[in-house]
Formats: sequence, structure tokens, C-alpha cells
Amino acid sequence: MSLNPDFIHELHKQFTGDIRLDSAAKILYSTDASIYQIEPLGVAIPKTQDDLQSAVELAAKYKIPILPRGTGSSLSGQAIGEALILDCSRWLDSILNIDPETRTATVEPGVVLSTLNSASAQLGLTFGPDPASAERATMGGVIANNATGAHSILYGMSADHIISADVILGDGTLEKWDSDGKSKLIPIVDLIRKNYEDDIKQNYPKTWRNSAGYRLNYLLPWSPSAPPHWVGENYPANLKPHTWNLAPLLAGSEGTLAVIRRATVNLVPKPKHTILGVLSYRSIADACDDVPRLLNFKPSAIELIPQMILHLARSVPAYARQMGWIVGDPSAVLVVEFSGDQPSALKEAVRRLGDVLTVAESLEDQSRIWNIRKMGLGLMDSRPQTARPVAFIEDCAIPVERLGEFVREIERIFSTHDTEGGIYAHASGGCLHIRPILNLQTKEGVRALRSISNQVFALTLKLGGSMSSEHGDGITSGEWIEQTFGKDVTNAMRMLKHAADPENLLNPNKMFDAPPMDRQLRFGEDYQVKVWNSTLHFNYERGLAGAVEHCNGQGVCLKSNGVMCPSYQATREEQNSTRGRANLLRGLITRNPNDEVTEAVAQALDLCLACKGCKAECPSGVDMAK
Repeated sequence: MSLNPDFIHELHKQFTGDIRLDSAAKILYSTDASIYQIEPLGVAIPKTQDDLQSAVELAAKYKIPILPRGTGSSLSGQAIGEALILDCSRWLDSILNIDPETRTATVEPGVVLSTLNSASAQLGLTFGPDPASAERATMGGVIANNATGAHSILYGMSADHIISADVILGDGTLEKWDSDGKSKLIPIVDLIRKNYEDDIKQNYPKTWRNSAGYRLNYLLPWSPSAPPHWVGENYPANLKPHTWNLAPLLAGSEGTLAVIRRATVNLVPKPKHTILGVLSYRSIADACDDVPRLLNFKPSAIELIPQMILHLARSVPAYARQMGWIVGDPSAVLVVEFSGDQPSALKEAVRRLGDVLTVAESLEDQSRIWNIRKMGLGLMDSRPQTARPVAFIEDCAIPVERLGEFVREIERIFSTHDTEGGIYAHASGGCLHIRPILNLQTKEGVRALRSISNQVFALTLKLGGSMSSEHGDGITSGEWIEQTFGKDVTNAMRMLKHAADPENLLNPNKMFDAPPMDRQLRFGEDYQVKVWNSTLHFNYERGLAGAVEHCNGQGVCLKSNGVMCPSYQATREEQNSTRGRANLLRGLITRNPNDEVTEAVAQALDLCLACKGCKAECPSGVDMAK
């Protein structure tokens, strides 16, 4: 499919932002942080809200699929597709209002979460859900993925904090979704409430930490369980029976229901004091077995860090310097956080935990521990091997009382496939990020991808869990939606999608319409490269191609602080980030490059300062200067 020339001509007349249809732009936006690669039809970067509205209206007129995107840190393939990419991260990034009295903030979709939190902190507030990617994740993406993080046992999911949103539907209609309940979707929502309530209550996963499918349970409102230390009165939050606020439906919808123009979200008081206690264990499963006991002490977070990440952290200079808190060589550690107003009470809470390996009281000491945990994804992918940790079962959420059982079965599945993997993350919420080590450039690796996925899904369903709990469905978990919810509930989701987007133009082929999860791989069994002879040796990186392929697309280089990446911080152009340069170089060695691509690579590398900031700070150890 290609863009209609009349559409392009008309868009140019109405659009003040950038429209990029060249080969280099398509390479840059053909990947996110997932294992997939799909070339878009083009890229439009709206400069104003009028630009965004014009693009959606014209796309509806010409039946052009569109895909709203933030910084592309998505892990399930939902930020890529055969569509016109609408990059909202560059200019639609204003914090429009922060109201300390109502504890709310109104933001455009391109606002980076850490930027919102920095501004809110001056008023003693913060956004409750705290994904590890906060320093680069935009609020549009945070909402679209129903993101949460380490403190989900207090603050729940992003869906629990959306108060209202100004949106554009698939046909270009402007609506405001709030407690007034005015939308042309109301008849369908009413029908779902009346006809599908029993099916929803019977078939939804038993865990509250769920991002699979649409949030139909919020329409009732109802949840099978609640965060153990939920800060609100009722759960789900901000909803009452017989009201019609559709805003929570945006959470986890991945841009398939509407395009967010701006959103008003709830803020929570920032804790006055925190303390961390670190406990060591002989195995990951033993650590998970202990989580229900630890929850009785009312912590604000419990995070799992395995030995694999601890070892790999010592190999990256920026993180090796932060490892002084680890004593010995534990197989796994749990980081238990307490928060509150009285430091003495927090110290006593840590003492009650048992044999504590380390206690971190100062913010500096706590930051060192959190930095290692938050960089877990990148650190696991820092090994220079063709077989790499692969993100495809890494968002499972299990009722916490069955977490140890789940881990033992996962380890058994790994063993039967003759592999190992990293298991870490949000133990307190029953959410473990799991990355088996596979070589997807072989038939055996792709077969293992499918086989492991099938077995883990069956296990997750058996234990009452969800395959998607904060990273979205996208392509990775889309095919499991109907088997998770059943045909009737999935049909209700399709009805909602059709009402909001009758022509299926908004991020098509995602969620329940996704292709098989083992297709359209970035590195598949047919992957081939053609490289030139280099005067530098790349033996450690498996050759020049291995060095180029080392970037996994997580986009840590898109943050606005630190030393990586200064050229991106100055220009905010994707091609001038470490990730952008790596993607362009990979495009150069995997296809017959044209003049556009060759020139784009030359320009991107020419602007690289060779400062080695990426080598120092990239958790995966990408060294663009070399």
C-alpha cells in the first residue's frame, strides 16, 4: 500500500509540521523496542493541535490508516505498522495545567512522564503509575499501554488515573470523554453493559493488574481484585455505577479507539520519606514464595532483581559504579520499599522484614538500587551474542499467591527448550518480566519462540493471570485475547472498536486483529546482512553487523538528561539519537541502500560527537562512536 497522491497534496496544504516520506524516515519508524519490524507508509510530525486534527480528518477522507506514536519505547509492536505514523513526541509536548487543589494535570500526548513528575514535584505531587521508562515515555504512550510500574500495589494502573480526554475518533469526529458521558459511542457502551456484564465478570483474568484487550470491566465498573494497598476508596477508581466516563477505555487501547489530543490525569501526593530494604534468596522461586509474607508488612513496592542482571550491571561502566549495595553473590534479591511521613517508623518496618542484606536510607543510596532495577531490560540485552533475551512473554501478571509456582513452571519450560532467561520486576503486583534467550536468526529459535509462548500462555491462563499487564498487547499478545476472554467478550470489544473506528483506520492489525506473534520479526530466519571491511576490529561484538544490531530500540538515548545523547538532546530528531543511527546503519547493511538512505546515514554520523556517552550510559552497551 502507498499513500494517495491527492492525500499527500492536501495534507501539505493544511499541515505546518513535517511530512516525511523518504526511505530513511521509514527505516527510522519501522521499529520500536519490540522484536518486530514493519515499514510505515510515511511519517507526519504535527506541530499544532490543528495539524493533528487535519491529519486524522484527511486520513478518514482518503481511508489512510494512521498510527499515533510517542517515543517508540513500546515492547509489543504497537508503535509500528503499515500506516502513516503521527509522531506526537516532538512538538505536542506541553503541560497545559497542574492544579494542586484538585490534584490534576492536563497534558498533551507528547509530554514525557518524567517531565510531568518534575513539574508536579514542586507542588508535592506525582503521577502514580511509574514505568521504568518514565524518562522517555510520553503520556500518550503511558495511557495507551495502560502503563504502571513498581508502585502499582498503591496506585493501580494508568486507567485508574485518567479523568478526561479530548480525542479524535477514526472518522475525524472531535469528542471529550469525561464524566458528562457525551459521546456517540454511548449506545454501544450501554449495550455492552446490559448484555455482557455476566460474561465480563466470568471471563476476565483474576488479577487486577491486567492490560489485555479493552477495559470493558471499567464500564460496569468492576474488578476481580484490587491492588493490595490501593490508596483510593473504591476500585476501579474514578468511576461510579450509572455514569458514562469513557476516558478509562483509552488505557491499553494502543491508539485503536481514538487519537488523544490532550488528557487530564489524577496526581497523588509524593511520599515524604522512603526507605529500601534488600533481601537475598537462594533462587528466584524462593524469592517469589516470600512475596505474600512481605506484603503483610504494608510496603509500597517489592521488586525482584535476579543474579543475571546483577552480574551484567557490573559490565556497564555507568552501572558498575552503583553496585556497592550488593553483598556476596545472591541468586536473587527482593528490594522492599516503605514510604510514609515518619522515618523512624520506616526503619522499624525494614527491621521487621528479617535478615536484611542492605538498608538504603539516603536518596542517593536508594537511587543506585533503583537505577539497576529500572535498567533491567537493557542490561539483560548487553551480551554481544546472536542469542539474545527476547521480549515476548515478558508482561505476564499472576495472582501473587501463585507467583512461586509460576516461576518454577517457567524454569521448567526453559529447561525443555534448552535455554535460560531473565526473570525480574514487579513481584508485589505479581508481574514478572521474562526474557528467554533465543537466536531468532535460526529456524530453531523461531520455533522455540512459538512453542514457549504457547506453553506460557496456557500456564498463565491456568493460574488466572494475564499475558499483558502494563506493556500492552500489540502484536506480541494480540492473538491471545480471544482465548483469554472468550468469543463473546472479544466480540463486545470488536463492537466498541467498530463504533469508534468504523473503517479500521486507527492502528490496524493490533490487539485482537494482530498477525501471528512469530511473524514480521526484525531478526528472523531470513535475516541477512552485507557489510563492508572495517579498519577497526569488532571481534567482541561478533563483527561490524553485530555492533550495529546491538541496539534493541528501547530508546534510553531519548532521555533529556545525562550524557547520552547530546545530539538528540539538541535537535530532538530521531536520526540523531543513538537508536536512530543504529537503525539507519542496520537499514544500510540489510537492504540495497538508495541515495536517500546513504545520505541520511552520513548526516546522522556526521553529527555524532563521538563522546562515548552511549558506551557509558546505554544499558545494552551500544558504542556508536566506534
